[in-house]
Amino acid sequence: MAKVLTTVLALTLLTGASARAQSLLDEAPIAVGAQPSESEGILSTRPAPSPALDSRQPGLLPFEQSSASFKLAGEDDTGRFTFFLSKPQAAAGGTLALSYRNAVSVLPDTSVIDVTVNGKPAGSFPIVAPNGFKRTDIKLDPQLLVAGRNQVDIRARQHHRVDCSLEATYELWTELNPRETGFVAGGARHFNTPDDLLTVSRNAAGRTDIRLVVPQALNAEILNDAAPMLQTLALFLGRDDISVTVADKSGTGPGIDLYAFSDRSRRLIPEAGRSLGYGLVVAEAGEPDRAVVGLHGATRADMDSRLLSAIRGPMKASLDRSLLTANHGRITVQPSTTYRLSDAGYESRVFAGRLSRTGFDMVMPSDFYPGDYATIGLKLHAATSPGLKYTAQFLVRINDRVVTSYPFRKTEGEQFDGKLIELPLRAFRPGVNKIELIAELPIEADAACAPDARKDDQPRFVLLDKTEISVPALARVGRLPDIAALTGNAYPFNEGKPFDVVIERPDGKSVGAALTVLSRLAISAGSPLSAAIQLGKGKASPARNALIISTDNAFADLGTAGKTAFSENFDDDDTGLDPFRTAAIVDGDTETVASTGDGVDNSSELLDAFRKSTEVPNGDRSATTLVGEWAARATSRFSTWLNYQDNESPLASHGATDDLVTLSQQPSATGEATWTVLRAPSPSDLATGVQRLVDPAVWNGLDGGSVAVEAASLDVRALPAASRFITGVDDRSPGNLRRLAAAWFSDNFQFYVLLIVASMGLFALWLGWIIPRKGAQSDNE
Repeated sequence: MAKVLTTVLALTLLTGASARAQSLLDEAPIAVGAQPSESEGILSTRPAPSPALDSRQPGLLPFEQSSASFKLAGEDDTGRFTFFLSKPQAAAGGTLALSYRNAVSVLPDTSVIDVTVNGKPAGSFPIVAPNGFKRTDIKLDPQLLVAGRNQVDIRARQHHRVDCSLEATYELWTELNPRETGFVAGGARHFNTPDDLLTVSRNAAGRTDIRLVVPQALNAEILNDAAPMLQTLALFLGRDDISVTVADKSGTGPGIDLYAFSDRSRRLIPEAGRSLGYGLVVAEAGEPDRAVVGLHGATRADMDSRLLSAIRGPMKASLDRSLLTANHGRITVQPSTTYRLSDAGYESRVFAGRLSRTGFDMVMPSDFYPGDYATIGLKLHAATSPGLKYTAQFLVRINDRVVTSYPFRKTEGEQFDGKLIELPLRAFRPGVNKIELIAELPIEADAACAPDARKDDQPRFVLLDKTEISVPALARVGRLPDIAALTGNAYPFNEGKPFDVVIERPDGKSVGAALTVLSRLAISAGSPLSAAIQLGKGKASPARNALIISTDNAFADLGTAGKTAFSENFDDDDTGLDPFRTAAIVDGDTETVASTGDGVDNSSELLDAFRKSTEVPNGDRSATTLVGEWAARATSRFSTWLNYQDNESPLASHGATDDLVTLSQQPSATGEATWTVLRAPSPSDLATGVQRLVDPAVWNGLDGGSVAVEAASLDVRALPAASRFITGVDDRSPGNLRRLAAAWFSDNFQFYVLLIVASMGLFALWLGWIIPRKGAQSDNE
């Protein structure tokens, strides 16, 4: 498996060079709130938030997982985390630092956290921090540690203070602070080898900072030289919280400064990068917690060759492990294949509480077409204990919606050896799907709600890891727009074909936002992407897929006076533009950013005003029109129910009026390719909005035909696709065409009615024609 992953990565680099069930429980609400970010200037469309406080611990080696994994919820939940140690650090031992807080409803008398390191018990402690983060240290002997990645399993067993209902389990949670949680090593940390980069800390915003250091005279060639190294570094780190910044000088605080250049641009690179020499180099940055990475080659082909040598050499073992670690808790689906829960990292465990929840992700193919032409079979291997109430049941929730249920009717207990539960394909989507297997397990004693009478040694349910998930043959066709396929599989950029990344206004923040999205797409795809970066408006080829980074023209000519390079501190720049000399748009020796002030297209507003001015009042409309509108609304409501959709997306915000950034897809001018467009009012808004979109808690839940980040609250709003266009059918076999037809008819069920009516009409016409000619006959004749 490791060889396969490395081979795929290497080949990619070379290519780049050339009906709904009901539960007794209300569904848990999805809340996507605002996140703190860097301060904004006068061009921002929202007020400036307070800066994040830096509460990192000196010498702390962080867990590699992102902050989205640091919350343990329910009565019994386990989180798996990893951190990297060099041989000297593993031999010296150290301290596991766990900073946590918990819900006030958690009962401290019986709630406990258990910690194991590399499969061996390391310690336990009570959950007693309802008023704020509390740090607990666990001393780890060298015998518990290994050189390389170490695995930490943190299990939280929590009980409610006063409420023993099923609903109360949603109030139980314990949250770890990612900036204060990790391993404090006894040995010193150095940055000398690629593996040392795995110990780099996160910044105050909780992100892994990679700063691409470029010359002021920036051009597309320099960015294209650096793109393969940047994507490989993101994959090597194995983190999904990468934040890329671009500047003409090194960064400060925890992070990595990246210099990647060929001999053509070497003289333009700052001295700190030129002195690193040829090949892949890792060095100290001169301040704690910061590393320098350099890739220097004679030509771009030479850079790719040197990078491939590093991938096959010193980076290989950790890179393979990073790719495997990223897939923990995830099943990447192939059609006509059967998987087990163990393939997602689940381990069999008995459960003694009221509500058992087991979660994992299923990644469906990017060209998967949902429909009612087949079902996914869940073959349940489990058992229940005697004494459950008649209301006990097993539920399957997909993407936060319950889609099926199975009642546990036998109060004396029962065993399931492959009980088939069918999951409708319509409930899934291309890309990442969140799956939850839920067992509601009430007993009569819960009504008394006596903590001292609880019997945690008497299990109520066991779910075995040999529970199977059978995926049928799937209908395969590329359909866009589909943001879920983009964020889940990086579709359509993951097909191995070169595509354009067009940065219409190439200021520092726009370039950084583009490279952040490119790195996140590479992580979703599991390999570097064949991106060709273009600077300037109108650079996208209609025959190639493109990622277009655009800001409104109204801001294009601001901030030019006295702004000739990267500002001294561009994060605090009043304009938020930090323009710099760009070979693609700078005229001669001048250092002023050229304006791209084209006329604004007001056609949509004009048509909207025209429709409103010609709208007929309700009282003046015909009965036929009113009936038609009622039928359309009824059909829409039925389609919403049939597609397992709510009236609003779980990511939708209420009352949003302004958008910080929008992400949408459209066919190119000739229809030969797909353009994915990120648009914002200003570069500062673009940078902030992109950081919100790529947040791991948001990215994997994106869906619909387009998404937007609301300016004031940073809430994310997802909008369904009004219509989709076909991007290609790779499988033209009769079986796939049959499944596509069945899926299409399931989406357009009204045609069934028309076909039945038409068939009945034809039959009636046939009878009316044949009977007068043949006459009536009887057996007496």
